[in-house]
Amino acid sequence: MVEPPTKYDRPGWFFRSRLWTSKLVYNLIFAILVRDGSWQEVLLASVAPKANDRILNFGLGSLASAVSLAVRYPEATFIGMDPNAKNVEEMRRSVVRKQLGNLSVVDVTSEKLPFDAGSFDTVLCILTLHGRPLSEKLGIVKEIVRVLRRGGALYVADFDKPGNHGEGGILEFARRISAAVASHVDGSWTHVLAKAELAGIKRQSSHSIGIGRISIVRARKR
Repeated sequence: MVEPPTKYDRPGWFFRSRLWTSKLVYNLIFAILVRDGSWQEVLLASVAPKANDRILNFGLGSLASAVSLAVRYPEATFIGMDPNAKNVEEMRRSVVRKQLGNLSVVDVTSEKLPFDAGSFDTVLCILTLHGRPLSEKLGIVKEIVRVLRRGGALYVADFDKPGNHGEGGILEFARRISAAVASHVDGSWTHVLAKAELAGIKRQSSHSIGIGRISIVRARKR
């Protein structure tokens, strides 16, 4: 008599387990990297807004940088967006605690940004594109272009082509979750910025974070 298969024998169990483990490890590493000061400081200094400028800062875990920007540049206005509801509530408490009248925190409820065309002088897109398929990458960037004023600047901080074998670690975990990271492995992901008709696209700086590499790319709306 043949015994029925256990849950460990069922087809696909190994792959589901591997996916779950990859997501867990990736999320733990991501939470650390999103607060890494080695590239965050360069990004914050690059923005350097003028008085009365409006800056949109969005991405998973990006609200900490929005708080830092609001503290550093009190004469500019900042809007922070994060798809994680827990992060949003945490940052709202931080805004109240630090009495930051120049920072508002907004929930992400759809792919469309809830702002009028030309609403911002600068947009920061932090670690948002690497896990998205090309069509979604392009949709996000086009929405950014819509809310930017003419001549406004976009700063994208995201995982980029590894400079050595060790720097491929974070993208390897991400690849097990989504094949969309392939364009970040070979560095071709910046082509999506050109497809959205942004100009002056340039890798402003690139930073090794041990198991990955984050580049800060600047572009402007024509």
